[in-house]
Amino acid sequence: MVLEYDFDIVTIASGENDPETTPSGAQNGRKVRALFRNVKTADALRAASPKIRKIFHDAGFGLDSTRSEITHGYYRPQDTADRDRILRALFHNIRTTGVKGEYCGEFDFLKFMNDVKAAKPRAGLPKEVPMWKPRPQQAESAGPKRRTVPGRVGFALGLAVIIFALLKYLAAAGATP
Repeated sequence: MVLEYDFDIVTIASGENDPETTPSGAQNGRKVRALFRNVKTADALRAASPKIRKIFHDAGFGLDSTRSEITHGYYRPQDTADRDRILRALFHNIRTTGVKGEYCGEFDFLKFMNDVKAAKPRAGLPKEVPMWKPRPQQAESAGPKRRTVPGRVGFALGLAVIIFALLKYLAAAGATP
């Protein structure tokens, strides 16, 4: 199964006391956490070993998912500072704690790293759903399709046998051409 590892930075309301939030690097003191956009990716992280979940949780990732209208491979430019801070904390946790020998399940660290590196800031892009378009049919040629060499040889031999049999029949009947 191919998972998408895009995530959004979600601001938590000041009245909520959420243990998964981390203080934002912004001046306004808002609390944020990173949530994956894809439910299956969040499920894969929840299914990983407790050590892997703790590494992500301590860095500022939540184990839930969020609905987002941003296209795969992009994130909101205003989230850049929080995103960088959370990713630095995550990579620091991975280096210090280590993930060798831990059960990751369907969560692919290499694919996660590649998606994080490839992501670009872009404002207001809705998810694109490609419209299915049937492939145009090629116009049929007016003439018949050309036969293969073995097909042509077989056709010629069959025709020769029929003509030979017809001539034998006519000769036996007493008619000559």
